[in-house]
Amino acid sequence: MTADPRAQRLLDAQVAWLLSQLDGATLAANVDADLDALLAIGAEMSVDALVSPALAKEVVHLLLERLPASATASTLADLVARTAYDGPAEAFTVGDVVDRDHLEALLDEVLLRADLVGAVLDRVAESPLAAGLASRLVARLVGDVIATNRAVADKIPGLGSLVSLGGSVAGAAGSLAGKQLESLMGDTAGKGTTLAMRRLNRMIVETMKDPAAKEAALQVFDLYAAEPVGQVHRTGSQDDTVRLAGLVQDIVIGGGTAAPVLAFVDALVDGFFAVYGAHPASTLVTDLGLEPTDLADVARRALPPLLAAAVQTGEVERLLRARLEPFFTSPEVAAILEGSD
Repeated sequence: MTADPRAQRLLDAQVAWLLSQLDGATLAANVDADLDALLAIGAEMSVDALVSPALAKEVVHLLLERLPASATASTLADLVARTAYDGPAEAFTVGDVVDRDHLEALLDEVLLRADLVGAVLDRVAESPLAAGLASRLVARLVGDVIATNRAVADKIPGLGSLVSLGGSVAGAAGSLAGKQLESLMGDTAGKGTTLAMRRLNRMIVETMKDPAAKEAALQVFDLYAAEPVGQVHRTGSQDDTVRLAGLVQDIVIGGGTAAPVLAFVDALVDGFFAVYGAHPASTLVTDLGLEPTDLADVARRALPPLLAAAVQTGEVERLLRARLEPFFTSPEVAAILEGSD
């Protein structure tokens, strides 16, 4: 059956009209109108009516499974590493990016949880290797203090020999402790190092509880807040930086699909829907601090260049014809045209 020429003319007219709506001021007006219509729909429909929690979880799981290991993620990790290595175009200081009041509030929260830090450190102390390492660290610190005191005392007549005697006693005790650490053959030695590390942990906790700890931390910030931030290229090669970024990506790839991570994500999705599920979808726009005018401005700037390029290549017209032609050549349209004769 030969298609009615009128159907072809109608198709041409429809395509031409749609293309005219994608040009200049007409497109801007259409963007505003369509965005207003979408927001009006969003004001009438709740979030959970638009998407279910189950579907949201499936999408998030898919993203966690595919994105971290994707070629794009690898490219971005490499790009971030190289950009960080090259450093910013203009130097900046810590004070430019960290507000002192915010740091002070964070310190208040951290120092209030000194006991929690102590509990975590005590769990670490259960590792014999970690406990032994901490004990050796303390031994080195004590040794350095003794050596410094001895160097100062040697300059004072009569005091050097007294300090040397104390150093010998401490050295003997340190040597005995070292032998105990190195043996680590029995349960008693292991408990000894664990006890030593727990004592060190208590010292750390007590230091955190010291009222001067907060002021000391803020003073360090004040000393360096105006100093330029050190560039990464001073700490290693570009290959080192890229390799580190790759290791971080590997950790994300391995942990992204772990059962605890997925369970945490599911809990976040459930929490999100508990807060926003029954609210209109447009509430999300408001709670994000955005206004409809902000969205319209972004759309007006982003869509015209994209659509103009697609129109110039003829892709938009091809897609429109492919979508509309089946309708204009359908029996229903043919019957309408025959009835108009």
